[in-house]
Amino acid sequence: MRIGRREAVGIVVALAVFAGVVAAVTGGGAGTLTVERVDELPQGQGAVAFGNLDPDQRETFAEAVSTGEPVALPNESARNEFVEPGYVRYDGDIYRTTVSD
Repeated sequence: MRIGRREAVGIVVALAVFAGVVAAVTGGGAGTLTVERVDELPQGQGAVAFGNLDPDQRETFAEAVSTGEPVALPNESARNEFVEPGYVRYDGDIYRTTVSD
């Protein structure tokens, strides 16, 4: 069985669309962010101020706070502030951040 050029192009396009859907559903492989409000920082820990996050990080963090659900991180660099120090000061509260793959 031979496939023509048109069918080959169709297969490639279908695979590209499938890969895009998988990346969108899984957050593009950057992981997910979960937040939990805590009463205080553990001794020796610091927290990043919400205003010091970049716009993508602020949007992702605010969505996680408002929904209470894990939120897909937009890219690998968005993980950085949430992993170390792992705490964010936001609207007078402190949140522990957890990034999972």
